[in-house]
Amino acid sequence: MRRRTNPATLVATALLLAGCASSTASVDGTEAPAPRPVDPDAPPPPEGGRGRAVSYSPVQRKAYRLEHRDSLVMQYPGGASQTQARDRVAFLRLTLAQAPVEGTYRVTVSLDSLEALESGTPVPADSAAAARGTVWSGTLSSVGTLSPLTADRSGTLTDELAGHLRLLFPALPQDGVREGMQWTDSTQYPLASDAFTGTESSVTIYRAANKEEAGGRDAIPLETTSKYTRSGKRVQAEQELEMTASGTRTGVHRLGVDGVLVSAQGTDTGEMEISVPALGQTVPITRSSTYAVTSLSPGP
Repeated sequence: MRRRTNPATLVATALLLAGCASSTASVDGTEAPAPRPVDPDAPPPPEGGRGRAVSYSPVQRKAYRLEHRDSLVMQYPGGASQTQARDRVAFLRLTLAQAPVEGTYRVTVSLDSLEALESGTPVPADSAAAARGTVWSGTLSSVGTLSPLTADRSGTLTDELAGHLRLLFPALPQDGVREGMQWTDSTQYPLASDAFTGTESSVTIYRAANKEEAGGRDAIPLETTSKYTRSGKRVQAEQELEMTASGTRTGVHRLGVDGVLVSAQGTDTGEMEISVPALGQTVPITRSSTYAVTSLSPGP
């Protein structure tokens, strides 16, 4: 006879394991309903614009600090609730090198070090140590379309960080961004989130504000508003768990006029549900997040 497991325990344990495991079993993600992605080579025509157009430029081992903080409030049957906090601070090196195909860059991101906390407690030292030195590789188009990133090792922390690395690559108009432009990007990509492997789809509206100084350099602020949906699955204690979520992101990326990202910051708020189909139980979760990306080296 299969032992009945408390769904609240399953959900809490599954989320906790996002920071405590050093490897992840492969599971099939489900496709979330989403707007149809646009052709990355033919984005919608941007509106307006003035000044010189800015596109991505090659960089060699440029240092960044990426900080991502999550707060999850789970509501259990009977009115009980539980809050979990997740903090990640990653120190990265980014290289963009011209690829053989015109208008495409080879992307390499390496993890120098990682600070990871679960509700204020450091994750096991061996998990953080296993993640250090990870190298992700992929390609980037001239308009910021990022391919799935392939890591040179597998692990819960590295899979989770791969999703955050997209914060380094805002989407740009086909011929580069100018002050005053507005455009829309629609995309779908695999994502490991909250211990679930699945898919996220998003639609982002960009608006390029007036050029300003950022980090001692001239940069164009790219203000963003996004709506997203995501879904995924995970097996925990011999039970399949399913996750669905939706929410809104707002933020700003500051892209240097030399085509190199200077900084980014923003917030993410949304609702998530984790269900245990075999038990007919669902746990609603309110999620809020903040992120910040900072360049640690001057110039390209």
